[in-house]
Amino acid sequence: MPDDALLPFIDAYSVDIEAPARDVWDAVLALSPGAHPSIALRAFAWAWAADPAASNGLGSHVLGAERPGFAVCEVVPPATYALAGRHRFARYQLVFRIEQRGPGRSRLIAETFAVFPGWKGRLYRAALLDARLHAMVMWIMVRLVRRRAEALACKRDKIDA
Repeated sequence: MPDDALLPFIDAYSVDIEAPARDVWDAVLALSPGAHPSIALRAFAWAWAADPAASNGLGSHVLGAERPGFAVCEVVPPATYALAGRHRFARYQLVFRIEQRGPGRSRLIAETFAVFPGWKGRLYRAALLDARLHAMVMWIMVRLVRRRAEALACKRDKIDA
């Protein structure tokens, strides 16, 4: 499969959030590793031959920002934030979509697209998806965003009052 081909859809996780889209956007950006990622993330990138392998120092909200294993490939505030990357067992993309559902209400949808080439990729897919590890990480991620966005909205409401 060529590098520029669309990746197959894997799954999506969504959560309703009692916060405006802008607060959800800020919460999604807060999840992204900073310009100086942890030693653990850098070690993962090295061990799995991740591309990109290191941070380029750009802010998480900047198109082209790189962190070990992920590059920001789409930024449409406050609606879409997409990351893409690859390592020795997969090519993948994670897309966060934020829908405004009314005053002070939003929905976050986190979609995963990936391809797992070769027999090693198939084994990796089985370990990641069949064992539900990916599902667990995604649910934790969307819940963290919800909690952070609702806290931001609450703080903003107190300031505005």
